[in-house]
Amino acid sequence: MCLPFFDTDVMACEKLGTRNVLDQFRAVMNGSMKVAQQKVIDELVALDSDAIVATGAEIALMRRCAERIRKAGTVIHVIREPEVILEDMRNNGESKWVMRDGNNGEEIVMREKAVELFSQDISQYDALADVVFENNGSEDAGVEKLIALIRERHSFVG
Repeated sequence: MCLPFFDTDVMACEKLGTRNVLDQFRAVMNGSMKVAQQKVIDELVALDSDAIVATGAEIALMRRCAERIRKAGTVIHVIREPEVILEDMRNNGESKWVMRDGNNGEEIVMREKAVELFSQDISQYDALADVVFENNGSEDAGVEKLIALIRERHSFVG
């Protein structure tokens, strides 16, 4: 592909100095990820060229960011069923991560919280998207289908 690729989660994590997925999850829970994501979106929207941007899930939930990316280009929502996500997490050893809520000390099981948030927010992701792209297969198969979709929608992608 001839277009640069940016991942807002990676960029936000770099800004926050997170070291692992658990740190990233904490940043989501305490709100610092939203602040970092907003800064990243501001930087990317200011670019003067086309690009492919993968955003964190929080973007669709932040009105200002959602409006900015909607105006900037085509929004493709890549959806994966929660069961597939949880299986991927189990395979990566991430399913057992637990943390304590900073406000009340309550135990939070990361995978349960992720599924809860996904189910609450799915309609907002769909509303923001120009195209909903389902990927419940392998990552490689999903990438190939996504490249084909982008080529179909934008003839300038080579």
